[in-house]
Amino acid sequence: MNGIINHNTTILKLTIICVLVIYCNAVVAQQSGVDSIITLLKKIKTESKLDTVAFNSARQLISSTVLTDAQINQLENTGYQFKKDNDEDLGYLVKYNIMVSLGTSDKSKAIDYGKLNIKKLENSKTPHAAFLEQAFLRELRNPYRNSGRLQEGFQFYKEKLNTYKTNNDSAGMSLCYWVFASLYRTIGLPESGIYNMKKSISYLDSGKTDSQQYFFDLAKVAGKYGWINNYGFISDYYILMGNYEESIKYSSTAFNKATAFYNAGNKPRGFSQLFIARNLALAKIKMHDLDSVEYFLNITENACYNPPLPQGLAYVLEIRSLYYIEIGKLNEADSLLQQCWQLINQKNLAVNTNGWILGPDYYLALVRIKQNREVDAIALLLKDITRIKNTRLDVLRDDKLLAELYEETGNNLKAKETYKLFINLQDSVLADQAKYRTISFETEQQMNEKELSISKLENENKISSLSRNFSIGIAALLLLLAAGVYYRFRSKKKANLILEQTLAHLKSTQSQLIQSEKMASLGELTAGIAHEIQNPLNFVNNFSEVNKELLGELDEEIEKGNYEDARVIAKDVIANEEKINYHGKRADAIVKGMLQHSRMSSGQKELTDINALCDEYLRLAYHGLKAKDKNFNADFKTDFDNTIGKVSIIPQDIGRVLLNLYNNAFYATNEKKKTAHENYKPIVSVQTKKINDKVEIIVTDNGKGILQNIVDKIFQPFFTTKPTGQGTGLGLSLSYDIIKAHDGEIEVETAEGEETKFKIYLLI
Repeated sequence: MNGIINHNTTILKLTIICVLVIYCNAVVAQQSGVDSIITLLKKIKTESKLDTVAFNSARQLISSTVLTDAQINQLENTGYQFKKDNDEDLGYLVKYNIMVSLGTSDKSKAIDYGKLNIKKLENSKTPHAAFLEQAFLRELRNPYRNSGRLQEGFQFYKEKLNTYKTNNDSAGMSLCYWVFASLYRTIGLPESGIYNMKKSISYLDSGKTDSQQYFFDLAKVAGKYGWINNYGFISDYYILMGNYEESIKYSSTAFNKATAFYNAGNKPRGFSQLFIARNLALAKIKMHDLDSVEYFLNITENACYNPPLPQGLAYVLEIRSLYYIEIGKLNEADSLLQQCWQLINQKNLAVNTNGWILGPDYYLALVRIKQNREVDAIALLLKDITRIKNTRLDVLRDDKLLAELYEETGNNLKAKETYKLFINLQDSVLADQAKYRTISFETEQQMNEKELSISKLENENKISSLSRNFSIGIAALLLLLAAGVYYRFRSKKKANLILEQTLAHLKSTQSQLIQSEKMASLGELTAGIAHEIQNPLNFVNNFSEVNKELLGELDEEIEKGNYEDARVIAKDVIANEEKINYHGKRADAIVKGMLQHSRMSSGQKELTDINALCDEYLRLAYHGLKAKDKNFNADFKTDFDNTIGKVSIIPQDIGRVLLNLYNNAFYATNEKKKTAHENYKPIVSVQTKKINDKVEIIVTDNGKGILQNIVDKIFQPFFTTKPTGQGTGLGLSLSYDIIKAHDGEIEVETAEGEETKFKIYLLI
C-alpha cells in the first residue's frame, strides 16, 4: 500500500512540475514578446525620422498580446520616451493599443483604463488630444458591449454627450449618438438604435471631406466618410427588425456613395464598404433573393484583407455559410464555420466587436438541422446561448429554435421550459422598448420645426410691439411739429391703421400659440395613456402565445392517451385564460375611463368625481413625462376628502388645468434636482378638501419656488420663466380663464427655494 501511495505522490509531483514548466515557458514567451516590442519602439525613437510603418507594426503587436500590469507599465514608460514638450501623441497611441489588448483579455480593466486616459486627454495640451479622445471613446464601446457594465456605459456616454452639447462640439455629439445606437443594438432595441444613428448623422456634414481624417492608422468618422459609415449601420438595424426591404434601401444608397467616395481617391477604403456590402448580402439571403449575393460577399471578403480585419473575415465566413445552407451546400458551410472558429480562437475575437456579432455555433446548428442531426444542433445552440448572452435578440433567436427542436425530439418538458425562457426574455425586451421608446427621428425634426415656428412668432410679436411703440413715437413727433389740423388727422389715421394691423397679427399669433398649448397637452395625455394601456396588452399577448403552445401540447397528450398530463396542461390553459380575461378587463377599464374624460368638450357642466379626476390626470402627467424623458424621476402622493361627492364642472376643461399645474410642478422639481444636494427627493402632491359650499384643490411641489418679484405676473398671457422653446406662457393664463369661467378662484403661495402651492376653489 505504501508503495502505491509513494508511486502516486511521485506522479503528482511530476505533473505539477510539468504544469509549472509549461506555465513558465508561456510567461517567458509572453515577456519575450513584450521585450521585442519595447526594443522595436526604442529603436524607432533613436532614429532621426519616425518610421511610421514600424511604429504601427509595434502597436499591432501590443493589441494582439495579453499583458500583465507590470508589462503595461513597461510599455507606457517606453511610450513616454516619445514625449516632446506638450506633445504626447505617440505615447497615447501606445496606450490606445494597450486598451485594445485589455479588451480581449480583461474587459472590465479595459473600461477603467480607457476612462482614465479619456479623462487625461480632456485636460491634455497634446496636439491631437481631441482626435485621440474620440478614438478612445469609439474603441471603449466594445468592452462595454461585451461586459456586464453595459448600463454604466449608457451613463458614461450620456455625461460625455452633455459635455459636448455644452461646448457645441458637433463631432463629439455625433460620436456619442453613434455609440448609443450600438449599445441599444446590443440590448435588443434596434428602433432606438435607428433613432440614435439618425441623430448621429444629423450632426455630420455629408458634403465635406475632413482634411484631418487620419492620424496614423486611426480614422476620424466625420464628414462625408462618417455619413456613409453611419448610414450603412442603419441597414443593419433594419435587418434585426426583419424589415429587409428598408435595409436594402439604406445599404444600396450607402454602397453607391461609398463606391463613388473611394473611386475619387478618398480613404479609408475597407471598413465601411465591406460592412455595407455584407448587409446587402445578408438582407438578400433573408429574402431568398440570391442572384447578387456572391458578388457582395466577394466585395466584403476582399475588403477584409487590406488592412487585415480578422473580425470582419470571421463574420463573412458566417454569412457565406448561411448562403451555402440556403443553396444546399452543407459540407462547404460546415467547413467555413470550422474556419470561423479557428479564426476566433487564434485572434481571441470577442462576440461583439465593431458591428460584428460572432456566433458560428448558431449557423452550425442550422447545418445540423438540415442533416437531421437535431441532438447535435441542440448542443450547439446551448453553447451559443452561453457565449452570446449579452446580445438579447440573438439569444431570443436561439431560444425559439431550441424550443422547436426539443419539441421535435419529443422532449416536451425541455420545450416548455425553453419557451418560458423565451417569453421571459421577450417580456424583458418589450419592457425595455417601453422604457426607452423614443419618437421617430423624423417626428422629432417636425416638432423642432414647429417649436422654431412658435419662437419665430413670439419674436415677430416682440418686433411688432416695438414697431407699434416706434410708430406712436413718430406720430407724437409729427403732432408736435405739425401746424395744421389736416396734417394731424392724416398722422392719426396712419397710426390707427398700423395699430389695427398689429392687433390682428397679435390675435392670429395668440390663436396659434393656444392651439400649440392644446397640442402639447394632448401629447402629454397620449404618452400617459400609452404607458397605462401597454402593460395589460403585453400580458394578453404573452399569455395568448403560451396558450397557443399549450393547446398544441394538449392535443398531442390526448392523442397519446396521457390524460393526466393533458389535465395538467388544461389547468395551465384555464389559469392563463383567467389572466388574459383579467388584463383584458384592465385595458377595457382604462379605455372607458379615458373616453369618459377625453370626449370632445360640449361646454356643458356635468357631475364629476373630483377626486378621481385629480388622481387620473396626476398619473397621466407623470407617465407622460416619464415616456418623454427616461431620466425623469419624482414621487407623488394624494390626500383626498371622500366626503366631497360629485361636483358640477366641465371635466375636460378642469382636467386641462390640473394637467398644466402637474406638469409645472414636475418641471420645477426636476430643475431643482439638477443643482440640489444628493439627499433631495422631488415630490408633487395633490389634496382635496370640502370647505362649506366649496371644494379646495391644492397642488404642491418642493421645487425652487417662484421669485417674489414675478408672482404677480404668472397669470399674464405669454409670461413664462422657462427657456425659449420650452413654454408658451399660456398655460397658467388659460387655467386662470377656465377657473373664472367656473365661478371659481385660483391662488398661488410660494416660498422661494422651497415649495409652491396652487389652490383652486370650485363651487359644489
